[in-house]
Amino acid sequence: MSDASVPLGARVKFLLIGALAGAALVFGLRPVAAGRGDMPSTPTAPTVAGQQSGGSGPEAPVAQLSTPAATPTVDTDVASAPVVTVDGAPITLRAVENTLLRQEGVQQLMDMLEEQFKRTNWEAMQDRDILIQTNTWRVSRLGVAAQLLKQKASDAREDLIGIALVEHALKREQVVIDDALIANEVKRMEKRHYEGLEVRKQPYVDFRAFIEQTQKMPLEQCVRQEGFRMGAGIRVLVERRASTELTDEQLQVWFEKNLDRYRVQPAADLSVIYIPYNKIKGKQGDELVTQEEKDRLMGVMTQFHQAIMKRQVSFDQTFRTFGRVYEQHSTPEGRLGWVNRDGTRPIKGSRRVDPRAMEDAFAAQPPYPVLLSPVASDQGIELIQVHARRAGKDPVFADLRSQLVSDIVDAELPARTKRTLEDLRRAAVIDYRSLPPLIEQRLVAAGLSSGLPHEVPAAP
Repeated sequence: MSDASVPLGARVKFLLIGALAGAALVFGLRPVAAGRGDMPSTPTAPTVAGQQSGGSGPEAPVAQLSTPAATPTVDTDVASAPVVTVDGAPITLRAVENTLLRQEGVQQLMDMLEEQFKRTNWEAMQDRDILIQTNTWRVSRLGVAAQLLKQKASDAREDLIGIALVEHALKREQVVIDDALIANEVKRMEKRHYEGLEVRKQPYVDFRAFIEQTQKMPLEQCVRQEGFRMGAGIRVLVERRASTELTDEQLQVWFEKNLDRYRVQPAADLSVIYIPYNKIKGKQGDELVTQEEKDRLMGVMTQFHQAIMKRQVSFDQTFRTFGRVYEQHSTPEGRLGWVNRDGTRPIKGSRRVDPRAMEDAFAAQPPYPVLLSPVASDQGIELIQVHARRAGKDPVFADLRSQLVSDIVDAELPARTKRTLEDLRRAAVIDYRSLPPLIEQRLVAAGLSSGLPHEVPAAP
């Protein structure tokens, strides 16, 4: 995973348990032959998570693939109907289904299971509660847990030790993981994402789209995962330690090496409605903009300008209706924030504001905000509202100490995180117990054979 996909900038395994719980179950699943222990051989319909195998414990969320009481009548005539004939030989709809199931049926089922198990409340389930059931076998919570305990109990214990160490440290240092801290972590992740793409000379990839693709969930859901919140908290611990460790001499070296990133550029705080021209294909296959199209769009933007000036409609409403689709890096109201005099913006990959429009923005005089007349560029037309303007400024080392510490931490995050976790571990009292006998007792008491390997002593 890249920096953007892991809050700590490196794969700190125990921080991802919450986000990966569903996948861990699916890929750790080992069907057990019918007739063993809690795997009766009585044929049953396939169900997923929450069906009870005796007992009256709390039920997990239920997602039934089919139920005996509601089994629909299968229209075999439709299934055997040909979808095509080849030299007079029919290929039926059933044959199409079978081909799809052979090619992608397992993956489709795994995807369905993963989605279901993401919503499963493991703590509320009892040992004999059924996770999945088919016509030949079924798997209970304990059945899956038994297989995982044999394979990965030691690793999971280390994960839990790491989580406990971090939680205790956060409590000692009174670190509160609130919305503000999460928002700052998201901003840092986004910044690292775009900087990483630039360093690696990779094409632009939208940050939100990248998170959704790599984490299999929207950003808003990702930041609610316990692993993400823990990552944001441990970064606070790392930065606090770095603040006491880094000397002024070290900070000065970093400051001088990265002077340009701290230099304040002349900039204007802008909201922008940008609409591109509609283009046509030229005789040579190139894209052209006709004068008629330029005049048409200027007329439209002029109408917008007049309506906003007369307060018939707000700038925000106009942006949301007409400009949002063309601007991916702004607030929902069209606010771009500080835009440098040359039209560049802090977010890598964001659209550059046309220099002609920026000249008008810098010429605008307070009181702000000031709505400018539409400005035509080679690609489209900009309608700009100026909120403020600032002059350029050379950075002052004394004013940037906390920012320098934060930037150094970002650059060295994996190594510094590892050292912080090692320090927490050395300072803690960890009393290990032998896992294999405990696991064997657990499974034997439940009527399952363990077959556990010999214990490998754990390093203290």
